[in-house]
Amino acid sequence: MELSDREFELLRSYIHDICGLAISENKAYLIRQRLEPLAADAGCKTFEEFYEKISKSAPPKFQEKIINAITTNETSFFRDGHPFVAFKEHVLPKLAEIIRERKARMHTRKGPKVRLWSAGSSSGQEAYSLAILIHEYALAHKHLLITEEDFGILATDISSEVLSRAMAGEYNKAEVKRGLTSDYMTKYFKKGQKYWCIISLIRTMVEFRQVNLIRPFTMLGGFDVIFCRNVLIYFDNETKTRIIEQFFDMLSDNGVLVLGATENVYGITDRFDSENYGQTLLYRKCLDA
Repeated sequence: MELSDREFELLRSYIHDICGLAISENKAYLIRQRLEPLAADAGCKTFEEFYEKISKSAPPKFQEKIINAITTNETSFFRDGHPFVAFKEHVLPKLAEIIRERKARMHTRKGPKVRLWSAGSSSGQEAYSLAILIHEYALAHKHLLITEEDFGILATDISSEVLSRAMAGEYNKAEVKRGLTSDYMTKYFKKGQKYWCIISLIRTMVEFRQVNLIRPFTMLGGFDVIFCRNVLIYFDNETKTRIIEQFFDMLSDNGVLVLGATENVYGITDRFDSENYGQTLLYRKCLDA
């Protein structure tokens, strides 16, 4: 099915409106490859006919199919390595201090004392990587009376398809080989006939929810750490600004924001201070902003 320049512009604008993705002018092939099967399934012979159908009367479920088809879900366990080293060695000990302080102040209140958010979590590897590090930290610091229950981990994505996979916690051999040591595979996964399944101890540490970042999301509550890695690169500057401003409002005092290696807040906001830990750049909320 051919895709004219006009059809490309119409579909590109439609995709931006429903999920905020800014598809560049040289990515017509991407729209054609990923949406052609949906257009055919809808009985459309041209992309213009497909656009007319989805822009006027597409049910939410079909809109979701478009989002599932067009979004990129590249991820892996402990992706890039160094952000998780920074989390383990630098951020986690500070979270433990916060937990102890909050426990002393709110000793009767049950539930998590600190909250973490993996925004754009895809099929869950990032959130589960954080859960593994938290579990190991709690085991190694029992004397501090820190437990897994003190940490709340929320993982969100716009795609219902990848969230379904994430909640199942099932990964093929290639996926578990990416980023996981053999020790981690043995300790935290059970091998089935087709998939490696993450153990329930780790899986139950993470809550998954569907969230579209171009819609207001501050109702998710406050967080002490937000991981939003390799997500902002898909948005235009106006959308990035709205997202970053909401992150600021949701972070606790001295809360930490972690972005991808090619992402930053420069030119978007001056409400964060940055600090290097190894190769990782951490953004801390400015208290006087």
